[in-house]
Amino acid sequence: MMAKLGRLARTVRGLHPLQVVARPPHWLLRRAVRDIPSVAAPRLRESWPPAPPELRALVEEDARRAAARLPALPASSLLRAYEESYGFDALCGRRRWEGPISVHPYPASVRARQLALATRLGARGLEAEMARACRAIALQPELHLLANHLLENALGLVCGAAAAEGPEAQAWWELGARLLAWQLDEQFLADGGHFERSATYHLWLTAGLLEAIELAEASGRVTPPQWRAVAGRALDWIAAIRAPDGAYPLFNDAMLDGSVRADAVLALGRALGFSIELRTTPTPGPWARHLETTGWLLMGAPGGVFLALDAGPDGADCQPGHVHADALAFELWIGGQRTCVDYGVSSYGADFERQRCRSTSVHNTLELPGIDSSEVWAGFRTGRRSTGKLLHRTGRSDAIEATATHDGYAWLPGGPRPMRTLRLEANRLAVSDSLEGGPREFASRLRLDEEAAARVNVRCVSAPFTRSLSVWYPTFATARPAVVFEARAKPGTRCEWLIEW
Repeated sequence: MMAKLGRLARTVRGLHPLQVVARPPHWLLRRAVRDIPSVAAPRLRESWPPAPPELRALVEEDARRAAARLPALPASSLLRAYEESYGFDALCGRRRWEGPISVHPYPASVRARQLALATRLGARGLEAEMARACRAIALQPELHLLANHLLENALGLVCGAAAAEGPEAQAWWELGARLLAWQLDEQFLADGGHFERSATYHLWLTAGLLEAIELAEASGRVTPPQWRAVAGRALDWIAAIRAPDGAYPLFNDAMLDGSVRADAVLALGRALGFSIELRTTPTPGPWARHLETTGWLLMGAPGGVFLALDAGPDGADCQPGHVHADALAFELWIGGQRTCVDYGVSSYGADFERQRCRSTSVHNTLELPGIDSSEVWAGFRTGRRSTGKLLHRTGRSDAIEATATHDGYAWLPGGPRPMRTLRLEANRLAVSDSLEGGPREFASRLRLDEEAAARVNVRCVSAPFTRSLSVWYPTFATARPAVVFEARAKPGTRCEWLIEW
């Protein structure tokens, strides 16, 4: 009991006071609000300037993505219920979403902006559903969660307001704009990354912000300069983390089917006048870029070689629900194909599989056996947090080398600190893992996509290692075969891996 109380205390202490204060009234409202009336719904705008083709392409891609993803979601899960109440159905002619889930603020927010997009692209007769969605958001903004949920609330309101007319629409605009003014610079870091440090959520929210800008400007509303400033940073971040195959790292709760593609978001950004630079010209040798506030180190080499290392905070202090215990994990692309892979997201329920996909043991990193680098529990809870730090980085014409550490085990006797050094050359990656402080053995693991593993040579040159079959989840709950290499090191020794191609 005392251990559970301690874990709960460690979980709560990182929260914003508003999250604690707002939880009881939100709990009561959620049970009181079973439906939202649509009487006297504001009229939706019928006259629009021509929409950029990139906007229509993004909307259509998102509809296909959401429809394809639905079968993978457990039939009785909250995630399935949320997805079924999102507004992509508006493009297929559905007019009313039934049941209490339909007026939960998060799905109502997503539905509001997608109803607004459908209106922008020519759909008619959506007034009642737009009123229900925006009224549901305005009545119960998710102050108890903050983070991506509250930002989605704000985006839903301003998108709905841009597509509507009249005093109530203006009220939606005022509330949504105030929430954005408060949250945008809070949630998008100085280097452009979203503070929950999930590329999927970053893409989803950036797409929402671009949609809000397009809808507002097309409707004749004046958008605050902050919106474009933040969107510009967010787009630069997407361009930086975009891998050679057009995908992105799967650190924390990231999945390839959780949002539209990076290229679709970047294309809409360009259509709205943003200048975006991609790495289109191969460099003569290895290169590196440090996204300092996100905490990710990006490295690359000619021939479609790309590496992303998670060497920063594990997530947002106020919302660590999407945190995985993956400090110092990395992913590696070779020849443009993801080769060293993250485990991915296999569950969003409070179950064993959810605990496993968040645990240190399934990530490409060091583990003190049985102890997670961040104290992940109960599906979306995190107690003790870890913070990674890049200690140094050196570069020459033939190699990039970087060393990082994290403090996720510093609470243990002796204050053990994992150390990881990566050395990237044109045709190989050397990984050196060690543990400073404390007389403990540690495990070091590499997870490779099974098909990609057949094209590389992996060996541990410092200790015996094992090779076993496993899986990884590039898309939600849909497994692909993987190979896991594992070595153990005694105190004072290192695990030295070589991956050659």
